Amino acid sequence: MTQTSTDKYMITSVKNAMRMLRLFHSKQTEIGLTSLAKQIGVPKSTAHRTASLLVKEGFLSKNPRSGKYRLGLSLLTLGGVVSTHREMYREAFPVVSELVQEVNETAHICLLENDEVVYLFRKESERQNRLITSIGRKNPIHCTGEGLCILAFQDERTIERVLSNPLYPYTTKTLTEREEILQELELIRERGYAISVEQFYEGFMGIAAPIRDYSHHVVSSLAIIGSTSTITPEKFPELIAKVMDAAKEISEHLGFYG
Repeated sequence: MTQTSTDKYMITSVKNAMRMLRLFHSKQTEIGLTSLAKQIGVPKSTAHRTASLLVKEGFLSKNPRSGKYRLGLSLLTLGGVVSTHREMYREAFPVVSELVQEVNETAHICLLENDEVVYLFRKESERQNRLITSIGRKNPIHCTGEGLCILAFQDERTIERVLSNPLYPYTTKTLTEREEILQELELIRERGYAISVEQFYEGFMGIAAPIRDYSHHVVSSLAIIGSTSTITPEKFPELIAKVMDAAKEISEHLGFYG
């Protein structure tokens, strides 16, 4: 069978994408566009098209501060592990484990990826009535405390892009109106944490606090998620303080001192 020009173009595009992904390793976790083009031997315009497609599909992400590309969390959903991300949070694992032991609720570290919140690390509680989650799972941002907690501290362009997406009502308490979500984001910025009560799953709620890196930017969040029968209003002050303290400790491991 004779290959058409379209077939050849598609094969070349796939090869370029695979070669680009293989450039990333422990000593080269972020790469600029010019370097990407040079290392795979293609024009800068071709490298840009390839990188943009990989970003769209979640296999690469772009660091908003440096403008360089890094591996994306969609690789987690293929059963692999983005070791560079997990290594960055390696020292945070004992902090999360201690938090779970203290509050007996499941805890997660989450990031934003392609307008969704992705679960990078989890530690489950011993409670029988708990949500079963998995590393690499993606959830909507607008109805999860962990997602809103990160979104609240992003630039206006990112916030507007997320809010331009369909905002599906998962429960009767899901925030779906742009203005009410903007008000919630402002409240999160003022108090420094997020609370989401039955916005994604009925009978469950979460408390989340932002995690900052050395540049003072919010790069992820730490959240505890549990049943509304165990995370009751009278426990909020204590649980909020513990989550915020743990998030602060993780931030310090990432080089943040505020």
